[in-house]
Parts: sequence; C-alpha cells; structure tokens
Amino acid sequence: MLALLKQTGIMAVMRIRQVGFSSRLKAHRKLLTFETLKFIVEFMRDGNARLAAFRSGVPENYASKQGAWLKKHPIVLAAMEAELDEREMLRLQKAVAEMDRQMDICKDILGLQDF
Repeated sequence: MLALLKQTGIMAVMRIRQVGFSSRLKAHRKLLTFETLKFIVEFMRDGNARLAAFRSGVPENYASKQGAWLKKHPIVLAAMEAELDEREMLRLQKAVAEMDRQMDICKDILGLQDF
C-alpha cells in the first residue's frame, strides 16, 4: 500500500500510539514469548522479580520495572501455580538453554548477532 501511495505522490505519515500498562497486559495475556519464558524460569529460582528480569536479559536499569510488570502477567501467574519438582525444574532449565542455543544459531544464519 505504501508503494502505491509513493507512486501517486502521496506521502503517508504513520504514528504509533502508545498504550498504557493495562492495555499492554491485556494485549499480551495469552502470548508466551521466549523472553517471558526465560523470566518464568529465573523467577521460579528465588521469587525475586528484579533479579529474574536481569538474569533473563533485561538491562539492569529496567529490570525492576520489567520484573514488576512480568510477575503480574497472566502466563507468569499461571506458571507459578505449577508445582515442579527438582527433576522437572532441571528439565525446564535445560529446554530453555537449548532454545537459547538454537536462537543464537538462527541469529548467526540471518546475520543478526548484534540483536
């Protein structure tokens, strides 16, 4: 569509509307991202949201705010209700570590090492 507008000489300006906290929470209620999964695994270790966010890759200066937001996420709340034994927790940690390795392979293939 943008190409068609450019061909006709019409310039289009798009603005991204920022949504509030509650809207973001509702929009992502049923979406499990890899970042959220890493947070869940880290949060299950000690229950510290700030440290879990930091260990899962959130920059230190945002870890407290992001951790507070993530621990209210419906998927995180549901995951925290699961009663995992030590063997299941180890299996989960290994699965996430393998996913992280696979993500690095994909980044290398696509030339996205800086992201």
